[in-house]
Amino acid sequence: MLRRIVCPFCLCLMPVLASAQTYPDPTSTDINDFAGLLVDAEVRDTLRTRLVNLRQATGVEMTVVTLATQKDFAPNLSLEAFATGLFNSWGIGDASRNDGVLVLVLRDDRAMRVELGAGYAQDWNDEAARVVGNEFLPHFREGDYQSGISSGSAAVIDTIVVPFLAGKTGPAKTDEGQPWYMVLIFGVIFLGIMLRNVMGDFVVRFRTCPQCGRKGTLRATRRTIVHASSMTPGSAERTVTCTACDYHDLSTIYLPRRSSASDHSSSSSGSGFGGGFGGGRSGGGGASGRW
Repeated sequence: MLRRIVCPFCLCLMPVLASAQTYPDPTSTDINDFAGLLVDAEVRDTLRTRLVNLRQATGVEMTVVTLATQKDFAPNLSLEAFATGLFNSWGIGDASRNDGVLVLVLRDDRAMRVELGAGYAQDWNDEAARVVGNEFLPHFREGDYQSGISSGSAAVIDTIVVPFLAGKTGPAKTDEGQPWYMVLIFGVIFLGIMLRNVMGDFVVRFRTCPQCGRKGTLRATRRTIVHASSMTPGSAERTVTCTACDYHDLSTIYLPRRSSASDHSSSSSGSGFGGGFGGGRSGGGGASGRW
């Protein structure tokens, strides 16, 4: 009799258990606005362009995720454990460098976190805390999620990602943040990285062939490997050859995501995404905030 009662009860529970999910599925490698906080198309597209350009120029994957509440996925986890688990479940960042970044905003929980990849030293946690406190939270307290996400994400790039790529081990320990000339230096570094890819094919014509030593004989061509879509950047092979000798150099470059008017609707629907993250992980570094 007990067996007859338990088995049907277990069968009733199976659909519920099967539908339980600790983390949402990604719909994009740049913006996953599940809570619908980025309602202005111009703000959303500007943020997406910034994130795609970052990945194209440097290979660093940074994604913004908004959720109504963590309770829908993992109510028993701390915010920090949930963010780390989400980061590692999606595999944000390059698998060898672990330089990815996750910006997580939980609207109804009035909580957020900047989660850093395992490649960032613990010193970067202090800078993440400063960005959360100075850039994200003041806007969130006023109910302006778009401005907070936009300015906060830009600050993460400018004061964490760019100096990290420049070889810094951590931010300067000052009470007033970075001096203006450091911000200028970081901006120049980031601009230089972007221009290197954009102008590379043109500038190569003025370089000297490393094999024959002649000038004006180098030519660059591209062959698409993975076509860019409205969701993810693509990649291409860049071949540099010399018209005067048999010099040949092959490299891989990133192609920017193609703009699409349906980006937001497809992102919200949770369909049509086939992956795209690089398999990175986080060791729990970063900073949290509440408002």
